[in-house]
Amino acid sequence: KQGVDFAVVCGTLYEEIVVDKSKVRIKDEKVLIKMRKKTEKFEWQQLINKVEEPSPKEILDDKIVPTVDSTKNKAYASHRDWDAIERNIDEQEKQEKPEGDEALNKLFQDIYGRSDEDTRRAMVKSFQTSGGTVLSTNWGEVAETDYEKKAREEMEKKK
Repeated sequence: KQGVDFAVVCGTLYEEIVVDKSKVRIKDEKVLIKMRKKTEKFEWQQLINKVEEPSPKEILDDKIVPTVDSTKNKAYASHRDWDAIERNIDEQEKQEKPEGDEALNKLFQDIYGRSDEDTRRAMVKSFQTSGGTVLSTNWGEVAETDYEKKAREEMEKKK
């Protein structure tokens, strides 16, 4: 295009690629190049190989220990400890104090989670049959009470 500057990066790639499995897609705003590595046993530290550094193939041929920790398979090229990050996030979530409806919902979840079968049954039945207006933990009371009838009576009183 006229009036547009382009930059071209030249140099030797870090390692060999398989040209048949590589793809080039030309778009109006960019050129996408997907290259398939010939050897995928190690990660590339950079796209272009510097002359003073041996290539990974040379390292393996010379029996030098590779820079990538081979004892732990990494899903990503990042060197972050994602397990530790996840643990930190979990700890922060536990320390957060919920507010408003979220706090009330958490309270009900805690009560339900720590209760016995009768209490759980009472909570579910009272809440469902009352249309969400009653939440009881007393199964003896809930088993005998008709919350649907009570809800209809309340509606008739309001009319």
